[in-house]
Amino acid sequence: MRVAIIGGGITGLTAGYQLVKVGHQVSIFEKENYLGGLASGFKRKNWKWNLEHFYHHFFTTDKALKNLIKELGLSQDFFYLQPKTSVFKAGTISRFDSPLSVLQFPHLSPSERLRVGLVTAYLKLKTSPRWCCACGTPRRWKFEEITAENWLIKSYGKKSYQLLWQPLLEAKFGQYASRVSMIWFWARIKKRSSKLGYFKGGFQILVNKLAEKIKRKKGKIFLNHEIKNLNELNNFDKIILTISTPKLFKIASLSTSYQKKLSRLNFVGALNLILVLKEKFLTDGTYWLNINEKEFPFVAVVEHTNLVNKKYYGNNHLLYVGGYYSSHHPYFKMNKEEIFKEFLPCLKKINSSLNVKYYILNTNLFAQPVISVNYSKIMPPMETPIKNVYLANQSLVYPWDRGVNYAIKLGEEISKLI
Repeated sequence: MRVAIIGGGITGLTAGYQLVKVGHQVSIFEKENYLGGLASGFKRKNWKWNLEHFYHHFFTTDKALKNLIKELGLSQDFFYLQPKTSVFKAGTISRFDSPLSVLQFPHLSPSERLRVGLVTAYLKLKTSPRWCCACGTPRRWKFEEITAENWLIKSYGKKSYQLLWQPLLEAKFGQYASRVSMIWFWARIKKRSSKLGYFKGGFQILVNKLAEKIKRKKGKIFLNHEIKNLNELNNFDKIILTISTPKLFKIASLSTSYQKKLSRLNFVGALNLILVLKEKFLTDGTYWLNINEKEFPFVAVVEHTNLVNKKYYGNNHLLYVGGYYSSHHPYFKMNKEEIFKEFLPCLKKINSSLNVKYYILNTNLFAQPVISVNYSKIMPPMETPIKNVYLANQSLVYPWDRGVNYAIKLGEEISKLI
């Protein structure tokens, strides 16, 4: 069977790999001059390892990723570390990644800290929060009918919600924050692990190995090849679309009803500024810093070289400064100099002695689907109304958050369906 895959990200590569293994003829079409999508990496002069365009790591709970790594013979090429996660609030950085650090969190009273710890432990321990209707309707996620906002206020208390979770939800989802389902928040807590994994050489190691395996089985990969109309692929038996849902409108003739269904999905874009520094920025050793100040234009500061040794990057310190915004936000029309100027005052509030060598800007207009209440009712199926055309993108990763592990799982699921 001849299968065309549009998009050379992790889902497309995984699907291609699974299909060539069982003898299908696979062609992958990628509009960029590199593979990997959001997990793709790059390397600069004197760097030994690749760095991702958008920050990446994996959890100990990422089973699909670990199974694929083992199958590809990459088990010796990844490692786990236990970095520090903190919160920036009221001009201070406070560790927030363990029961002890929660109980010592300075911005809440002792009783509030205890409540935060107990509720978070409840969410962490809660497994398979699903219910099944007695009338025989399909099983659905119990938390999906509740907004995160309402559940968190009720369970954590209003002050804790406003201090800890509201700034992060609003920074990530903007106008959609009050509509985000509790199932999305539960999944974020459930999947996180204190230990984080990374590849020796960066996630590009995984991307390259998948591409190598596909080519070895006579699969074809076309870079710099953007499919602008599905009619270009009439000679294929099946087509898998891994592109973002809004881009589907541009390349296919869709029925009115299907267009209406897809139009109910919402997305936010991601902007990521990578700063190459002379000196360490988060001097307390924090790897991931959540920004819980509403006036800041970014939500996360991630010092990659507080996770991975700087020696692999020419002894430079590498800092990600990231945020999520509406696809119509003015930031997406700014160049890297303008973005840096916009971010700089707030960065200096964290560390006034910022010493930058240069910076790199990466953007994606549809990086994060909005998991709203009752999302399962609007989530599109893998089989589209177009004959022999299948959808496998972030819109179908539910209830879990987007990431390499679920991109792999989705690639495996679509290949089995094909």
